[in-house]
Formats: sequence, C-alpha cells, structure tokens
Amino acid sequence: MARPEFFKTLEKNQILSAVIEEILSSSEVICNFHGELVRISNKTTLDIKIGELVRLQVKTIEPLEFQVFDARSIKFERIA
Repeated sequence: MARPEFFKTLEKNQILSAVIEEILSSSEVICNFHGELVRISNKTTLDIKIGELVRLQVKTIEPLEFQVFDARSIKFERIA
C-alpha cells in the first residue's frame, strides 16, 4: 500500500492519474498512483475496469477524498 510520504505530498485540487489495479467490490477499488497503491471507495455509477486509466482530483485532504476529474464536465460561470 501507499507510503505515508505519498499522502503528505497531496494537495487539494491536485489532479492525479491512476490505473485501476483491482476491483474489490462494487464500491471499492485499488488504484495505482505511479507505484503507490491506494484503496478507494467508488461512490460513482461509472463502470470501472481493471487496467483503466482514471484521473482523480483531490477533493479534501482530511479526510482524504478524491473525485473523478473529467475536463469535459467543467462548467464556467460568469463573474460580474
């Protein structure tokens, strides 16, 4: 599993690429962040497959939470 040093390098809103290594259940997967393995709860309805590359954005640090990052879904708002 991931070393504690890996978690200390994460910053809010940081975008990471990971490969799905293992599907533990419909709600848990193991992701490989360039050699760092992290078990993540999957709260999406996405059909994730082993070997798939996913982009995750750090949503919060404490507790550590990720969200799926999809550049196509970014919405722009006008600031007056």
